[in-house]
Parts: sequence; structure tokens; C-alpha cells
Amino acid sequence: MSYFAHLPVIEYNIHGNKYGETFTVRDIFIRNLIKQNVIDKALNFDEYTIEDGERADTTSYLVYGDVKYDWIIFLTNRMFNPYFDWPLSHQDFTKMIRGKYGSVERAKKHIFEYRQIIEAETDKTTLKEVIIDKDAYNALPDGEKKRITRYDIEFKRNEANRRIKIINRQYVENILKEAQNKRYR
Repeated sequence: MSYFAHLPVIEYNIHGNKYGETFTVRDIFIRNLIKQNVIDKALNFDEYTIEDGERADTTSYLVYGDVKYDWIIFLTNRMFNPYFDWPLSHQDFTKMIRGKYGSVERAKKHIFEYRQIIEAETDKTTLKEVIIDKDAYNALPDGEKKRITRYDIEFKRNEANRRIKIINRQYVENILKEAQNKRYR
């Protein structure tokens, strides 16, 4: 990831004591290579859906023609942890579910919340639901109740990570040049 090459270098005391040895490291806490207000107000975005198993460098290549812009994708979408902010592949998602809940089946049985369907989704209306307790849920007819499992929550979160914003290709070189010329001190 070429992003790190543009970060300032600092002296860091790993042991945290007053006279400890320092090491020269990149300041990974600087996250302002692209100003967030510019990102939030930019009109030159394209929507992009990350495919199953697609990595950030692959997305960068597919969108910008070069793998070196993956860091721009991360910053544009406020993804600071590539392991948790980037969508998991189906295989990795299944591993995560098994590690967290013991099995996929257990995650699908573990109820997160109960909901009452107030208005079903149609061509003209959106789904309207309210969260209710188990007793209220059990009293409802089948067509008016819905269970949300831990699996549902994890799956929805992972799928939401697939939809990202991509800065228009014509601006990427300027962002790279600005990052290379950025003065931090």
C-alpha cells in the first residue's frame, strides 16, 4: 500500500519510559491526506460494489488501472482497518461466524431481536417495523412478526461494506501529488 510512503516520519518510544530507545517510524495516526470535508462534499463519486473475494488492490486496479491507489479507496470510505472495514469473502465470513458463534447454525438460531411488521414492503411503500419483546412477538400472527438473528446482523454489516464510493478517476493523480507534497511540520 503506497499510502504509508506519504506519511511523516517520527521518533517513537516503544517502551514508553523517559529514557527509552526511540525508533524511526511512520506516523500512522495522520489521516488527513484527503480532507474529509472534501470527501463528504465531493460530487464526483461513483458507486462501486465490491465482489466476493475482491481485495483493495484489485479494486484499485479495476477502477483506476493501478494498484497504488488502494489507500485512496480506504480514506475516501473512512476505512481505517482493512481487516474489519473491508468486506469479508464468503469463506472468511463463514470462518468469522464460526469463530464468534461456534457455528453458522448457532448464529442463525441466536435471536438478536424481535420485530413487528407494521407495514409490508410493496412497490409503493417501504417496510416499516418496530422492535418488540419476546412475549409480544409470540402473541402476533405469523405474517406480522420477524426474527433477526446474529447471523442476519453480521451478514447485513458485511454486505453494507461492499458498497463504497470511488473518487472520479480524473482527480486521483492530483490527490496523489498533493499527498506527496504534503508538509506535516
